[in-house]
Amino acid sequence: MRGFLFVLVLAGLALPLAAQDDVTTQHGSSGLDGAWITGPASNPLSFLNGPAYRTFSSPQPYDFRDVHPVQALDRRLPHWLALEAEERYRSEEYSNNGFKKGVDDSYQLNRLRLQLDLMPVRWFKAVVQTQDARPFFQNPPIGPPNENRWDLKEAYGELGDPEKQWFSLRVGRQLINYNNTLMANSEWRNQGRSYDAAVMNLHQGRIHAGIFAASAVAPLASGISHHQEGNNIYGVYVRIENPWPATALEPFVLWRVQPKATVEAAVSSKTGKEDMKAFGLRLKGRRADALNYYGELAIEHGNIGTEAARSWAATGGASYEWIAARWRPRLFAQYDYASGNNEPANGTHHTFDTFYPTAHDRFGILDLFGWQNIQAGRTGATVLPHRRWTVTAQYLNFWQAAANDAAYNSSGSSLGSAHGNAGTHLGEEADVYSWYELNRHLNIGAGYGSFGAGGVVRAIGTAHSYSSSYVAINFKDFGRAQSK
Repeated sequence: MRGFLFVLVLAGLALPLAAQDDVTTQHGSSGLDGAWITGPASNPLSFLNGPAYRTFSSPQPYDFRDVHPVQALDRRLPHWLALEAEERYRSEEYSNNGFKKGVDDSYQLNRLRLQLDLMPVRWFKAVVQTQDARPFFQNPPIGPPNENRWDLKEAYGELGDPEKQWFSLRVGRQLINYNNTLMANSEWRNQGRSYDAAVMNLHQGRIHAGIFAASAVAPLASGISHHQEGNNIYGVYVRIENPWPATALEPFVLWRVQPKATVEAAVSSKTGKEDMKAFGLRLKGRRADALNYYGELAIEHGNIGTEAARSWAATGGASYEWIAARWRPRLFAQYDYASGNNEPANGTHHTFDTFYPTAHDRFGILDLFGWQNIQAGRTGATVLPHRRWTVTAQYLNFWQAAANDAAYNSSGSSLGSAHGNAGTHLGEEADVYSWYELNRHLNIGAGYGSFGAGGVVRAIGTAHSYSSSYVAINFKDFGRAQSK
């Protein structure tokens, strides 16, 4: 109840919101043009990034009057100066966290971002964004990812425009979201994820290419965060538009190095240096506006410590929408596989490394598992009771790919191993969530998920169920950038 009352108070005090929004962040989604194969709320913040990224891009009016104070203020500022801002609130509660009986909590999260854009000439831009993310009423210990007070979220200089020019170069702290499965900014987290990076974007006709060297920022509870020296990722990510009608083909190569990684979580806590390359291909497509589909394959080769690493993962899904029907029902299905190690002591590492994925709704809204040693099936439906209101229900079932390996959470950490003594079934999850767009800059949402443990989770945890719920408000105002 206290969380709901807090929501009502903040709804009346909501400030504007902003974030870097271009080809390096828009195309992490599983469908074309910012769409998602699963429920449309997989990344609710993307709804507010522009007309192409809204729930259903309805041309009809919103139900509530739009409010955009930063955009109004920017009109009074010199043309070379612009402000952007973000305010996000979420109330969360959960029970049996970490599959430990009685580990319950209920708290509120607030995130404020303020941004300054300097554009002295048409071909150069400098951006600085601060972030204040903090929890209220949360049980200790408190820190990242919920607490990240007055950090430097973005700070970069950019030559050229990645949306309009064939060449652009961005250097400094920034967001990168080429692919939500392996390289993303994970905006659902209260702190999100940013990278200290150099990114060169090339654009010629239907071909876009991003070439980058980056280090993920390790967030602090307070003050300016830094990346870990030697923990780097390099890559080339290419997007070919319309190799066939209404499709996008995305080949990529990623190379990750880090000084300390767990070699075989199922048998020991031993760590070693990681040197891993991922080669992948993703296809996204649409047919007659009603059918959306995608598929992705990634193969990893490298070393962790003294072990050779050989692993792979695949994902695919489709959705179909009855556009002319009342409430526009939309059915979706998805299957995921990521290899594990059935013989963790044999000297070869077969557990897929998920790198830097999005942390929300990769495997349901409870965010219990990551794309490592897993098989997951998902099916669900979304309906549109009102032109700006979506309701989604989904069911997921999880198994380990290798019984003798550990189970892994969305951050890549081990949840424990049953060592093959409990089969491979992790459990089942059922979710329901909803989002409503009040106007161009504001949406609200709520969700609830429940998980029932299978044999593996029953063996590694003291609790046989997990549940969580949230109520959220997202408000964005990109200032002058919104009217581009």
